Amino acid sequence: MSSIELLELINSVRDLDRAELRHDNFMAKIEKHPGIDALKFKGVYTGGNGQQRPCYYLPKREAELMVMSESLEVQTKVYDRLVQLEAAVADPMASLSPEHRALVALLFESSAIKAQQTAQAAELAAQAESIKRIEANQIAAVASVQSFTALGYSLFRDLGLSKIELGKLGRKATALSKARGITVDEVGDGRYGRVGSYHISVLDDALVAISN
Repeated sequence: MSSIELLELINSVRDLDRAELRHDNFMAKIEKHPGIDALKFKGVYTGGNGQQRPCYYLPKREAELMVMSESLEVQTKVYDRLVQLEAAVADPMASLSPEHRALVALLFESSAIKAQQTAQAAELAAQAESIKRIEANQIAAVASVQSFTALGYSLFRDLGLSKIELGKLGRKATALSKARGITVDEVGDGRYGRVGSYHISVLDDALVAISN
């Protein structure tokens, strides 16, 4: 409790026959008290003119020591205020009205939902990035292949060639390969048996030739 608040409590219920304490005099009493190490609790507060002024921030023990010479009414009021401050520290929402507590709870819930949504968005972004890397690796793997069957080439280029067009492409690729001295490899195909596998550059030229 600050010495300002403590002094206000004392003066608010002090006996009428006793003069009100001034803050500078009250600070002097704190500094002279043998049971209080005043330097440990020294601080500042902002006065009405906006200037910072010295004060003390006293723990419960020191605050109670400062009112031991006051009336029981003063001691009771200070004690009740100290208990209230302790409860506020233990449960910051204890001093709030039910409406304000509900609002704070709603804000916390909204914050939790937002944090969850942010985490989900980050997870989805990470998954999307992972998919992109997989796709890039697949494209790189396919691109590294230099030879295709006519059907494999059609799928790679996404041409959608018919069976007749695939036959034309294969025959033209065979002719171009022989003309260029390029060996045509044979690979197994579950539907057509042994089929030719042609260099991609030959297939590109063969496609142009059969398309004209």
